[in-house]
Amino acid sequence: MQKTKFKIQGIKCGNCSLLIEERLKNKDGVIKVKVDQTSNKGVVVYDEQKITEQDIYQAVENINDFYLEKIEEMPKIHRVDSQKIFKDHQLLIKRQSFSKTLLFVNIVFLMLNLILLNSSLGKGNVTKGQNNNKNTNNTKQNVQLNNPSPSQQKDQETNPTGLQTFSITKDNHIRGDFNAEITLVEFSDFECPFCERHYPTVNKILSEYEGKVRLVYKHFPLGFHKNAQKAAEASECAAEQGKFWEYHDKLFENQPVGYSLEKFKQWAKDTGLNTSKFNNCLDSGKFAQKVKDDYQEGVEKGVNGTPATFVNGKLVSGAVPYNSLKEIIDNIESK
Repeated sequence: MQKTKFKIQGIKCGNCSLLIEERLKNKDGVIKVKVDQTSNKGVVVYDEQKITEQDIYQAVENINDFYLEKIEEMPKIHRVDSQKIFKDHQLLIKRQSFSKTLLFVNIVFLMLNLILLNSSLGKGNVTKGQNNNKNTNNTKQNVQLNNPSPSQQKDQETNPTGLQTFSITKDNHIRGDFNAEITLVEFSDFECPFCERHYPTVNKILSEYEGKVRLVYKHFPLGFHKNAQKAAEASECAAEQGKFWEYHDKLFENQPVGYSLEKFKQWAKDTGLNTSKFNNCLDSGKFAQKVKDDYQEGVEKGVNGTPATFVNGKLVSGAVPYNSLKEIIDNIESK
C-alpha cells in the first residue's frame, strides 16, 4: 500500500474537489482519497500492484485540464535528538532570562525614582497637561465617529444589506411567472457537471411553487470548460428564434454525451429551429459578447463558481440539495 500527496493547480469551481474524489474512488486500486477544497491539496492511498502513481495523476489531469504538483514528505527528526535540542534550548533560555531579569529590575528602579522626582517638582504643570490631552483625545474621537473610513463609507453606500439587486426585464430568460414574488437568478455553465445536477432541483422548485417563484438564467461559462462558451452562444441563437428554454433543456439533458459544434447544430434541428439561420448565428459568434456581459455581471456580483443562485438577492453557492433550497424559499414566504 502506498500514499501520495499532491497540490492541484487550475481548480476554478466550488465543487471541483468533490468531482476529483468521485473520479478517483472509481479507479481500481484506489483505497482512499481526500481532496481539501480550501487548500486544493489531496492525498490518495492506493495499491501499487493495481495502479501506479502516474495513473492517478493522469486520471485527475484528464478531468478538466488540471495540473498536479507532488508534495514531497519532509524527513522526520529522531525523537531522541529533538528532546536533546529542546532541553539545550530551555537551559539557554533560563540563563538569558536571569540576566534580563537583573537588568529589568535596575531599569524599573531608576524609572520610579525619575517619576517621583518629576511629580514633586511640577505637579501643577503635569495636571494641566493631562487636561489638555483629554480634550485633544475627545476631539479625535468625535472626528472618527463622524467621518468613517473610505472603505466603510463605500460598503455602507453600495450594499448596506449584503443582498445583490438585479434589473429584470422581459428581455431576460425567465421561466415561471414574470411577477412572482421570489426570484432565482442563476449564473450557470452548460458544461459544468454540478449545474447539470442542479438543473432538476430548480425544475422541481418551479413546479412546486408555481406562480410564486421565477427563474432568471444568466451565463457564466468557466474557462476550463472548452465548449461552455459556444454552448451558451448556441442557446442565445435558439432564443433568437423563441426557443431558449427548449434548447437549454436539450443541452443539459445531453451533457453526458459531450459537446461539439456539430452536436449543437444537430440539436437545433431536433428542436425544430431554422437550421440555416441557427448555424449562421453560431458560426458568426453573434452573441459572444452577450454571454461575456453576463459573465462580467456575475463577477461583479461575487460569483466565482457555478452554479451560483441568488434567491431574492442572497447568494446560494453550488448544487445544493432540494430540501436546502426549499427551506430558504419557505423562510422567505413566511416573512
